[in-house]
Amino acid sequence: MKIEKLSEIKNILDNAVEKYSSICILTHKNPDGDGLCASLALQELLLNKNKKADIILEVEAPDTYDFLQGFQRTKVFSQSLIYELIIILDCHEKERIGICAPLLFTAKKVIAIDHHIERDMIPEADTYIDTKITSVGAILFNMYEKEIKDLPEKSSNYIAKAMYTTIINDTDNFLNSNINAETFDICSKLMKYNIFPGNITEKFIYNKPVNQIIFVGEVLSSIRTFNNDQVLFMGSNREMLRRNRLGNEATTKLTRWVKGTRNVKVTVCYQEINKNLYRLSLRSNFIDVNRIATKYGGGGHQKASGCEIKENLENIIEMILNDIREQLDN
Repeated sequence: MKIEKLSEIKNILDNAVEKYSSICILTHKNPDGDGLCASLALQELLLNKNKKADIILEVEAPDTYDFLQGFQRTKVFSQSLIYELIIILDCHEKERIGICAPLLFTAKKVIAIDHHIERDMIPEADTYIDTKITSVGAILFNMYEKEIKDLPEKSSNYIAKAMYTTIINDTDNFLNSNINAETFDICSKLMKYNIFPGNITEKFIYNKPVNQIIFVGEVLSSIRTFNNDQVLFMGSNREMLRRNRLGNEATTKLTRWVKGTRNVKVTVCYQEINKNLYRLSLRSNFIDVNRIATKYGGGGHQKASGCEIKENLENIIEMILNDIREQLDN
C-alpha cells in the first residue's frame, strides 16, 4: 500500500516497532551513503527506544563507513535469518534488495521508505516515497526531528553525522541540482548536534588509499566521448580492481571525477560485474536518464539512475548511445 503522508508512515513505523520484537533494516544492494547511513541513523534511533534492529547487508560494510562504525553495526545476510519486521530504506523494489530479498517472505510486516521514482512497489509493504527530497536520511530527519532533540548527546551526534552523510552522498557534496532550501535547512539543524561537516566530508569522500587513487586514474584514462564531447563513457573491469587490490565498493561515485567537464551533457560509468554483465551509472542535467535505466530494468532519479545489462561492452555502449541521442536530438 502506498502511504501519502509523512505523519502516517511515521505512525505505521512507530506502531510496528512497538509491536514486533525482531527488527531488520535493509537497503538496496551495493548500498551507498544514503541507504546505509540512513539505516545506521534509524538503528541508533531505535536503540534509544530500547529496540534492537539488525542492519543486514549482502557483504561486509566498506571501510568508508568506519567513522560511523559501519562494520560493527551491520551483519551479513545468511539464509537462517528471520525477522518479524522489515524496514527498507532508499529502496522500494524487491529486485533491488538483492540476495537479502528472502527475508521478506517470512516477515509479518514490511515498511519501505524511499525517494526514488516509483516503480515496482513491494505489494505487501506499506511504502512511502517522496521524490522531491534530497535523501532518505532527510526523510528520517523530518520524521524524527522532535525525538532527536531529546536524545543523549552521544546518540544525537551520531544520528546527525549519519544523516548529514546521506545528504552529502546524494547531493555529491552539494554539487547536484537536487538541492533546495529544505536541504540547507536540515543541514543547519543538524549542525546543532555538534557535527563538523568538513571532517565528515574528508572521512567519507576524500579519505582514500593510494591504490584507489591509482584505480581512479585508470578509470579516467578509459574515457571515450561521442557527439562532439556531449556524451562521455568511462569505466572499469574486474582486472583493474584485482590489480589494485580493491573491491567493488571502489567503483562508487566515480562520476564525481568528471562532473562539470566542459561540453559534456551525459556521463555513463560502467562497471564489469562478470563476463558480459555490466552495471551502469548514468548522470545528466539535460536528459531523463531514468527513462533509459528503466528500459533495462533499472531506475533511480531523472538526473541520476542506474541499471545492469548482460551484453558485451561495445554493444552496450552502442545501445545506450542510441538511447541518449534519441533524447538529445529532440
